[in-house]
Amino acid sequence: MKGILTLVLACLSYLVWAQDFDSQLNKANSKFFDKKYQEAKTDYENLLNQEIGDTIQRSWAFGYVGVCEQELGNIEAAKTNYVKALTMGTPGPSFYSKLLAIYKSEKNVEGQEYVLLAKKKNMPHEYRKAVKSLSYLYMNSKQFEKLLPVCNELIEWYPTNYKYYYFKAVAHQKLKDIESAKAEYRKAIELKPDDANANMNLGMILFLKANASYDKAVKSYEAIAKPTNDDYQKCKRKLADCRKKMREAEPRLLVAYKAKPNKNVKNALYNLYKKCNDFNTAKKYQ
Repeated sequence: MKGILTLVLACLSYLVWAQDFDSQLNKANSKFFDKKYQEAKTDYENLLNQEIGDTIQRSWAFGYVGVCEQELGNIEAAKTNYVKALTMGTPGPSFYSKLLAIYKSEKNVEGQEYVLLAKKKNMPHEYRKAVKSLSYLYMNSKQFEKLLPVCNELIEWYPTNYKYYYFKAVAHQKLKDIESAKAEYRKAIELKPDDANANMNLGMILFLKANASYDKAVKSYEAIAKPTNDDYQKCKRKLADCRKKMREAEPRLLVAYKAKPNKNVKNALYNLYKKCNDFNTAKKYQ
């Protein structure tokens, strides 16, 4: 009986403790919403110094201190308090967006990643949105090893969205896994046949490999001091095979050039048609 009474008293004490925190927080909030940021900040800090409230309650107070500091022009102090709020698992969405905006303005990629990972962890209803944002962050900051697992997750959720296959293809290409890159570019093109970037990247991969083989075959033949007819026929077969592979790149390059004229694609088309002995068509891209 004594143990039960002790537990009841502890629960009542916690309830009063929590209610006291909320009561003081609401008073500070009234000043905050009246845009009396210096007064509100002082009240929030006094509340935090009392060391009452649970982790989430205190996270709200730290977040509001962050907003006050930001409104007062104290950006470093604002970041410090936002980070405390996020570390404590605050459910306040504006704290995440405000800190993310600061890090974006500073071009701080590591900071942006921290916010998005915290949002992903602390706000289950924002999980997918955070993962989407991470994919763009990793793509734009060239963090390709981190991009791959994020793309796999997004593709599982959105199997018909070409963009995530494209991101995955770029990641594989930058990480020198060309065969995987080609497979993912083809998936992206299946979903969006007229996408300029996927067509351009796949077209250039196919063309450059075939072009390098073509040039190597010519160089090898020209290096023979006294080529025989057998040498000539062997080189001829190699060049025919290279031209065939170049033609595989042709439709991809044409789609890309039509959608987004590009000097590199133009040069590739010129050399492709020239090496395939289609000189009239080559002139269009000269």
